[in-house]
Amino acid sequence: MVTTDLAPDVRPADPPTGRGAEPAPGGRQPGALRRLLPAIAGHSGAFWATLAANLVGQLAVSGAAVLGAWLLGRAVSGDATPVEMVAAVLGGLVAVIAAASWWEMLVSHDLAYRVLADLRLRVYDAITRLAPGGLAGRRSGDLTTIALSDVETLEWLFAHTIAQLLTATVVLTAGTLLAASIDPWLPAVVLPLAGLVTVVPWLLRRHADRHGTRVRAATADLTADVVDTVQGLRELTVFGAMDRRRAHLAARTRQLGRAQRANAARAGLETAFIDALLAVAGVGALMAVADGVGAGRLDPALAPVAVVLAGTVLGPAAQVALLLKQAGTLRAAAGRIDALLRAPAAVTAPADPLPAPARGEVAFDDVRFGYLPGRAVLRGVSFRIRPGETVALVGASGVGKSTCVHLLLRYADPTAGRITVGGVDLRGLTDSDLRRTVTVVPQDVHLFPGSIADNIRLGRPDATDADVRRVADAAQVSAFADELPQGLDTPVGERGGALSGGQRARVAVARALLTGAPVLVLDEAVANLDARTERDLARALDAARAGRATMVIAHRLSTIMRADRVVMLDAGRVVADGTFDSLRDREPLAGLLADQLSAHRQAHVRQPGNGER
Repeated sequence: MVTTDLAPDVRPADPPTGRGAEPAPGGRQPGALRRLLPAIAGHSGAFWATLAANLVGQLAVSGAAVLGAWLLGRAVSGDATPVEMVAAVLGGLVAVIAAASWWEMLVSHDLAYRVLADLRLRVYDAITRLAPGGLAGRRSGDLTTIALSDVETLEWLFAHTIAQLLTATVVLTAGTLLAASIDPWLPAVVLPLAGLVTVVPWLLRRHADRHGTRVRAATADLTADVVDTVQGLRELTVFGAMDRRRAHLAARTRQLGRAQRANAARAGLETAFIDALLAVAGVGALMAVADGVGAGRLDPALAPVAVVLAGTVLGPAAQVALLLKQAGTLRAAAGRIDALLRAPAAVTAPADPLPAPARGEVAFDDVRFGYLPGRAVLRGVSFRIRPGETVALVGASGVGKSTCVHLLLRYADPTAGRITVGGVDLRGLTDSDLRRTVTVVPQDVHLFPGSIADNIRLGRPDATDADVRRVADAAQVSAFADELPQGLDTPVGERGGALSGGQRARVAVARALLTGAPVLVLDEAVANLDARTERDLARALDAARAGRATMVIAHRLSTIMRADRVVMLDAGRVVADGTFDSLRDREPLAGLLADQLSAHRQAHVRQPGNGER
């Protein structure tokens, strides 16, 4: 949803937050790139093809240049030359260069996009593993940036860096050996400067890392704010905050621009320094060749070849420097991805999973839990829900009702005590078995773009149309869907925007019923329903709850009255447990529901005989 940060500007000195994505200071994750490189292992064929195409292309380019220089030297010296044969070889090399360039572009990008697809799936898996408890404090826009923009940034690494670095090393070594065979002094002049060219990015790596981190963090902040703005357009419009929000986005854009300009300035300075070194190296190579010819060490006919070989040493060095110049941005993106991949989950998977329970009896046994050390939310909560029974969990806001739901769904584990379903500790169940055992209808229902039937079928993707129709009837979805032109195939819009809050709630109930889970949690699921629809839906749930344990988080008197039992929490403890009739006139339930009970009694006085329960 929309954030409360509507400040009209963002100070330049604001540190990049990353929204929890980078635990290391400054957003850096030492070794992150190295840990992501094994992603290539699953595509070794494409990698070796990329390396081979790159190597063949580079050697063909160097070979054509050397051969052309040799031809020029022979022509200048007046030596006889088999021009036709040399021309044929040059033509063949040109064809090889063209084919290798095309093939290298194809296989290198095929490799990169395959690796990025795998990496993106790993990011999605990490988000799934962490959700929802482990993602507390992280913004959805920042996670979107990691899964899309940061992963996409690594395309340069996998398509243009690894194979080219290896190829540049081979070409540089071959060029150095050939240059030394013509004039030993030539490598002595060129190699130190070539080495210095490759060292420059390493010397400036701290600046590159700092700038890369700022760019990635500013990109993440802007993306997150844009996502928040789109999701909160209604609230921004209602409260007249669009102008302030627009100013905030403009400030975020300026912040990103400052980071990008600083990064570009550093990269430009680095490039200028490298180009200056290359120019000095080139002049040095020409002077070494001239000295060799003058001293009689070098055949004048081979002078052009010597100059070209100097280029085969300097060219790969320049290529390595160009690739390493991008390392700051690559390390920043890799660090954000690696931090997410290595983030510890809120709960751990069981080493020896237990079989899923066959029945849905829920038991909280002396459960204790706190979100922060020393601040307990639950202080020894114990209660049971038998199969076929509906228990209303009530209490003032903040007493631990939602925490009980979170623990039952295993978003976190109790710090003490245990929760069982059918006698099986939740910590012994795999995630898939747990989701088939416990399902929830939340108060804030999320529907995905698609049809009503698609959103119901999310509960069980292999469900038949008849199954979907059955639960749609039970959850009172058909009551409104059948009046729509496309029935259950009617699109719901983004986040279910084409439906009312009550209609979305009914779709969510149908989705939960479709799972067939033996434990059903209704977290204020009827808060958006009118009294008649709530009554009809309650009857449908009564018919569907045979053998199912149902826990209801409720504030409405009507919902509480329909429960078989009421469990009341206060200060993290169970303070009352019994039927509504046995507790309605006793504290603390009577005090909590005083206003609703008073209105209920007055309504019954005005309408005698209306004793529905």
